[in-house]
This record gives sequence, structure tokens and C-alpha cells, in this order.
Amino acid sequence: MSNRKGNGDCVDVLKQMKPDELRIIYKEHIREDFPRGERRPLFAMEKMQKAGQYDCYGYYRDDKLIAYACYILTQNGFYALLDYFAVVPELRGQGIGSAVLRELQGTVSAKCGVFIEAESPNSAKSEDERQTRERRIRFYLSNGAKLTSSKCLLFGVDYNILFISTDDVANTQEKEGQHHAVEELYRELYGRVYGRLCKPYGM
Repeated sequence: MSNRKGNGDCVDVLKQMKPDELRIIYKEHIREDFPRGERRPLFAMEKMQKAGQYDCYGYYRDDKLIAYACYILTQNGFYALLDYFAVVPELRGQGIGSAVLRELQGTVSAKCGVFIEAESPNSAKSEDERQTRERRIRFYLSNGAKLTSSKCLLFGVDYNILFISTDDVANTQEKEGQHHAVEELYRELYGRVYGRLCKPYGM
């Protein structure tokens, strides 16, 4: 799958990654863009991808990667969780992230929508960190996400949960139903350690 879009003299292409492409992205980008504590083991990502529960997309300009996104899909296919999303460092701040996120909204194979974890500004340890977290949340809000009433204490880090709908039905979903979907997603993802390392809760 690929979508092509003209950008002046450049051609932008969004395409779903194959396993060998995911390995390259992991080794050349995810390792550089995310600290060790936030990196999922590559073998776990490959296992989920093989099972049809992990979608990865690369956004290329003239065949050169400029952004990427990885999603974990629930078994029923209703929801996804944005696992990784980044623009290559030298192109950040140019609106590419917004363009890619908007295009992905019509591409991700989740029937109802995508949940996004964003570190809570309220638990930031410094003013700079708080502002960084607030900017990240504003970025998602400006690109179609809504802040839900759900939060999650995950591996000791407090996250706000945002949601981008891919279905009109999901837009009118009751808050209780949406929180239940968050709980089920984490329960499915973390299995036996759910409840010990992952604690979803409502605001």
C-alpha cells in the first residue's frame, strides 16, 4: 500500500512497511529517536507484526524516509495504539508531522480509532519538561485528537490518553465505553503483568 502526493518538485509517498523495512527503521531511527526505557524490543514488534497486530508506516520524500509511525492493533480490529511517531530530526518543525498524521488517519486499519499516550504535564519534574509535554498534547489536539477522561500509570509514568476517531460512531461513544476500550487494549497488550505495571484510571 502506498499513497503518493506531489510536493512541488518532490514526491511524498506513505507506505506500509514490510518486516525487513521495520528492522531498518528500528536500527537506524527508533534507537536514535527514543530512549532505551521507551523502546519496545524489536523481536516483540516483529512477533506482533507477523500476527497482524502491528502496523508500521514510512513517509518518504523522493525515496528518502522523512517520518514514520507504528501502531499496535487490538485483536478485534476496532482500535489501535500509536506506539511510535517521529519525523527525522533535520526536518522537524516544518509541519511534516501534521501532514503525516492527517494522512495516516485515513490509512490505519482500526475501525473505530487510535489511542495516543502523552506524558501528563501535571507530573513533569521541571518547567521545561512541563512545557514540552504541553506542546506535544497541543500538537495532537491540533491534528484531530481529543483528550479523553482516561489516564494510565504505565511503568511508573503518568500518561494522558488522547483519541483520534476513524469512525463517526466512535465520535459519539460514551466516556465509560471509551475507558473500557482503553483498559481492554492494555490488558491485551500486557497480559500477565497488567495491573502490576499498567494501571488505567479515569480522571
